[in-house]
Amino acid sequence: MAALSLRGVAKNFGSFAAVHPTDMEISSGEFYAILGPSGCGKTTLLRMIGGYERPDGGTVFLGGNDITRLGPQERGIGMVFQNYALFPHMTVFENVAYGLRARNVRGDAVRDRVMEALESVRLSAKHQSPVPALSGGEQQRVAVARALVIRPALLLFDEPLSNLDIALRLQTREEIRLLQRSTGITTVYVTHDQGEAMSLADKIGVMREGRLEQSGEPVLLYGSPANTFVAEFLGGASLVDCEIGPARDSLAWNGVALRIPAGQDVPPPGPAVLAIKPEALSLEENGDGAGMRATVRSREYTGFTTTFGLLAGDRVLKALVVSTPESGRVAPGMQVSLRMDWRHCHLYGSRR
Repeated sequence: MAALSLRGVAKNFGSFAAVHPTDMEISSGEFYAILGPSGCGKTTLLRMIGGYERPDGGTVFLGGNDITRLGPQERGIGMVFQNYALFPHMTVFENVAYGLRARNVRGDAVRDRVMEALESVRLSAKHQSPVPALSGGEQQRVAVARALVIRPALLLFDEPLSNLDIALRLQTREEIRLLQRSTGITTVYVTHDQGEAMSLADKIGVMREGRLEQSGEPVLLYGSPANTFVAEFLGGASLVDCEIGPARDSLAWNGVALRIPAGQDVPPPGPAVLAIKPEALSLEENGDGAGMRATVRSREYTGFTTTFGLLAGDRVLKALVVSTPESGRVAPGMQVSLRMDWRHCHLYGSRR
């Protein structure tokens, strides 16, 4: 039995469908990330799971029990909000204890459970500190401790790292994953950051315009995106319109014919879309480049890797290569030849 099950869960705001009827199954102990761009409905879906929004349709099951009509405090769910929602006039201890006292836990049990929760996030030494005196990362850990202290059956995160700087974000997301693994709590995590979802989650659900486009393990979604949106949003693929030949063994794009290797999933002859991931392209200053030529539009050096923007025909493609002395010589304005690794490309019958 799934720890969390959504069946046809939907939410409208007036005539706007924020979440279309959605099914979702999350196993016990699983870390599940809901990924999508701003406004896709992922936070609304999370709030319906937590009881902060009432669905207009469908059912939410937790541990096999229908919790659709229960309030947040009746569900046994811990929630970490984007802005942490801590009380600035309270100490760390009092913030973490708040949920227990709201559930009528009293006496030594409060202290024992609060200190246990703070120990799990390595903040027990700061239990008497005022919240404003903490760093952003420490405040985030207090919010996690407050969610853990009620011993939830399910833990929800709503973009908890968006207010942190890059270095702290990387450190904190590692702490969240280690904490989730050590506690084994089923976790649902909302983010718009593809790297965050890929590094944290056992499974990812990609949303767009209120719909769940694809769900599964990160390696599956990245390696076999269901449509052009998932390929572009999750994999950073460049999308180009092309024409599949009658024998379905070649395509025409940018004035050249490209041979499609065996083993590719090829749509019927006619108009199609080729999704080219950044790692599929390699650059050569000279050479025939399999008939593809491009002009370097941009170059972004990030240390181990370099990202190039390449104008090929009327499309700008993105190429991600390992930084080498050779790649360091490639500069904007240069003409280059392109080679394409089909293992990192996908063909679709249309954009969707």
